[in-house]
Amino acid sequence: MKRRAPAQRSDTTWTDADTQRLQEGLQRLSVTLDETAFAKVVQWARLLKQWNRTFNLLGNSDSVHLIDEHLLDSLAIVPVLERYLPRPEEALVDVGTGAGFPGILLAIVQPQRPIYLVEPVGKKVAFLRQSVLTLGLKNATVLSGKIEDLERLLRADPAFRKGRDEAPSTPQAGTEAPSPAPASTALSASTESAASHPALRSLISPPHFICRAFTALGRFAALCEPYMSKDSLLFAMKSLRLSEEQQALPDSIMLQAVEPLPTIDLGVQRNLAILSLAGNTLAPDAAQPAAATHPSHPGSATTASPLTQTTSPTASHSPATGTPSSSLPPSAKPNRRRPQ
Repeated sequence: MKRRAPAQRSDTTWTDADTQRLQEGLQRLSVTLDETAFAKVVQWARLLKQWNRTFNLLGNSDSVHLIDEHLLDSLAIVPVLERYLPRPEEALVDVGTGAGFPGILLAIVQPQRPIYLVEPVGKKVAFLRQSVLTLGLKNATVLSGKIEDLERLLRADPAFRKGRDEAPSTPQAGTEAPSPAPASTALSASTESAASHPALRSLISPPHFICRAFTALGRFAALCEPYMSKDSLLFAMKSLRLSEEQQALPDSIMLQAVEPLPTIDLGVQRNLAILSLAGNTLAPDAAQPAAATHPSHPGSATTASPLTQTTSPTASHSPATGTPSSSLPPSAKPNRRRPQ
């Protein structure tokens, strides 16, 4: 019987070359961070590499993989989110955040926005809590559980209740929820209607939701729908099978726009799908269409919405393929898995 080789894990070092690669990548994505935010991203990357060595949060992940496929991939959505969610007091719920992508990074870059990190896996919850504490992320709340239990998790969080008493629209800092209650008390997103949770919409008004490599588009929409208000938006980072997944959306959810995202040599087009409750229309200045037609990207959805943006405002594209180009040195580009 063959003994399976142990999984390789990244080392714990972060070098000046890693910092430079991150800086150059942000320039390529046209994402600007102030000194404080950049320092916190680097600090968090060091912490993540240390924890990954023991807890295998990301699998086999060297610095290049971590920077290109996780840090930069998550930060690429920042300019788009700032257009769709210009009011920083509007909360964002990161569903199935895992090790904190993109939620922790968004909490760093947008310190005024309440960010809720929903994650059921114990070791990842522990890392998220340590991240919030180490980085001093006063706008981030860690919720240990599943999205189906969101309202109960919020109500069970003592810091959140305190924040409601003192300032209803501004949750307390670095809050952490206790472990979920038995499943018998859970709220079922598949059976509840959008009107079933008005209390939650008063606790987080309006609630917006985001996911990265969490689940299929239709399931993500179905899980979040019970908690949505008429002004809520769903943001789903997608690459492959977007057209196919669009067909599985509930009738009550509509695709408002597909925003192409710049990437650093991932070898696949990345998109941010923006969804809302059916019948809603985004404000005219929320999305800024660059042209009248939508180009064909591998795996991208075609939508009749006039709000669909055709080109990314933050990336240079190859005329032949329409995919973002990269100027990073070829020697630093290993073979890597493509994100979902």
